[in-house]
Amino acid sequence: MITIKDIAERAGVSYATVSRALNGRSDVSEVTRQRIFELAREMGYQPNAIARSLVRKKSDIIAVIVPDVSNPFFADITMAVNAAADEAGFTTMICNTGWDPVKEQEKLRIMVEQRVEGIILKPTAFIRPGALEALNLPVVLFWHAMPDDLSYIEVDHEAGARLAVNHLIERGYRRIAYVGGIETSPSNQIRLMAYQKTLQEHSLAVDTRLISYGPFRQESGYARIAELLKTAKPPDAVFCGNDIIAMGVLQYAREHDLAVPADLGIIGFDDIGCASLPLVGLSTVSQPRDKLGCAALQALMREIDSFPSRGRQRILIEPELKVRSTT
Repeated sequence: MITIKDIAERAGVSYATVSRALNGRSDVSEVTRQRIFELAREMGYQPNAIARSLVRKKSDIIAVIVPDVSNPFFADITMAVNAAADEAGFTTMICNTGWDPVKEQEKLRIMVEQRVEGIILKPTAFIRPGALEALNLPVVLFWHAMPDDLSYIEVDHEAGARLAVNHLIERGYRRIAYVGGIETSPSNQIRLMAYQKTLQEHSLAVDTRLISYGPFRQESGYARIAELLKTAKPPDAVFCGNDIIAMGVLQYAREHDLAVPADLGIIGFDDIGCASLPLVGLSTVSQPRDKLGCAALQALMREIDSFPSRGRQRILIEPELKVRSTT
């Protein structure tokens, strides 16, 4: 199947230029536009895609639906998607679900009514089989373990969790707690399983009393570590479900005169902007948000071009360990 990328390579122009030409944008010269259309026809580019560009019956709007736009991680991803969409001649509509599956379904329904051309979705939890395919729209997920035959893009959560736990073990910590986010969150479940497997591989017991869940919020991390440190055998290190939770753990440690990392090692997940600040210095597992956002938009463009057929693109991006002063 011929894609926009193929046409761009043949024409010797950028992906964005081809997309703008096919979308009828005025910022492409008429000579370039005609050349791109001729190449598209010659190469057998989807006739329905060309017709869409010429007739302009679509909205040129894509939806980005995430659980928490106030979370710097999701904010960075939506900004990356938006920047890539601008280059491709699309407008983005950002929706926040607040980690509420009911609200998520409502947002999806509204996006169908708004006739968006496609959706990039970070699900709040597992979705029933067929629910997303029934939307009859191109969809790309920021999560792969779904029953639908849909495209997905994500960071390797298992590899990231293993990086974090192995690092703590290498630093000499042995009673490592897991302070996760919402228990039903798919990424949370993958990280938890990887945490448990890694402990077992090092002949360390998995103590369920050291596993705690809550919202992906700073106050949750604060409350969870307060409870864990009151147990008979408290943890000497904490692997947190995200950096926001880790900030809460770090706040509690500092307010209660715990030396970090001597008394308590702390590692997060995401590598949000403030994690690298000197006063924070949070060790964490980095998810490359710019790369995730751009790859998601490109995957959605390919889905839009080939719809209604679905190719199920599988894009897995490797995380990176960032060692700072909290471990």
